[in-house]
Amino acid sequence: MLTRQKPFAGATRIDTMVGILEREPRPLCEGGEYSPAELAPSQRIVDRALCKRREDRYQTTNEMLTDLKQGRLETVQSLSLADSSAHARQAVSGELVKPSSARHLWTTVSVAVLLGVLIAGGLAYRRWVRNPQVDPPGKASVTPSKPYSAMSEAEQLAFVDVQANHVSTLMGDRPVKLNDDALRAIKRHVDHLVVIYGSGKPDRERLSDLFARATPYVPLIARSFRAHKVPVIIGIYLPMIESAYRNCYENSIGAKGLYQFVPATARVYGVAPEDMCDVEKMTPAAAQYIADHMAELGDDAESMTLVLLSYNTGAEWVRGTLRELRETDHYQRNFWTLLANREKLRESFQNESAGYVPRFFAAAIIGENPQAFGVSMPPLSTLAGAGEKQ
Repeated sequence: MLTRQKPFAGATRIDTMVGILEREPRPLCEGGEYSPAELAPSQRIVDRALCKRREDRYQTTNEMLTDLKQGRLETVQSLSLADSSAHARQAVSGELVKPSSARHLWTTVSVAVLLGVLIAGGLAYRRWVRNPQVDPPGKASVTPSKPYSAMSEAEQLAFVDVQANHVSTLMGDRPVKLNDDALRAIKRHVDHLVVIYGSGKPDRERLSDLFARATPYVPLIARSFRAHKVPVIIGIYLPMIESAYRNCYENSIGAKGLYQFVPATARVYGVAPEDMCDVEKMTPAAAQYIADHMAELGDDAESMTLVLLSYNTGAEWVRGTLRELRETDHYQRNFWTLLANREKLRESFQNESAGYVPRFFAAAIIGENPQAFGVSMPPLSTLAGAGEKQ
């Protein structure tokens, strides 16, 4: 509004995206009619709003609204002093001075404040409706800094709701709003993982052990999955639910390695059975395998839940089951439709596969919020590569 130009506009769409991710916006005063001093309060607000690091940006709408009000006050006071000085000089010298831009800037900043209030209110309402972090009537609030173990059941469910939506957005476009049944399925697996890795027994692993094992592999996973245009979040948490990041783990049916390929599938993707413990060979194979299933089933957030399920059941079964359920009420093309209709499906789905995608979400929720689960390290996705976004 102040500069009449977009902050990150580039020659191409890709250039604009790079600007958003990596470049700082041009100063508000560049090429405009206002001086740096006049725009200092607004510049301070814009700088904070557009910080690259999430933790440096505004954390609440109230913070932004407070700064907008203060910035408006500072701007008006500054320009009023400038007006007074200009009129004094005019009175002494008799020179003709153009009307000050104070009124125009004041109006613009006032409109910005109003827009800020409307946007903040809209975001707060949208967040309340979709991700209840604040207290809706009769529902407990969620405090992100509060340990998961110290939350009430209602708080834990609300926390899972918020974080499941976040994981879904990392998986692709069109994140789905989960119903209570789906959220409780995810929460059961969160609780199960907390019990497994938080028993306190000397001979049992802790979450910190699992994270420490995963950390060295994340950059390699990120490179391979990006190269195959697969969401990095998939690559990071798939080994967590398949092998608990044990690079040579072998199960009872002969599936082996970080990604639990069977030898026949490994051969198809160019990895010899004797190399299935080689993470540098298996990671590109796993990324290609997921990419192939994305080509069949889709690549938005809803479809990615089906891609995940196909890793456990095979894509053919997923396609056939979707066809069977198309006439079902409230049909949506995602895993959660299958979960809602699980009693109509085969017993192996009810007993095993129905938990596969909720278990992935549970692992990702824990991995993206380690502090809430007593692990002193950053979210695993932030280790995917310096300066690279998910």
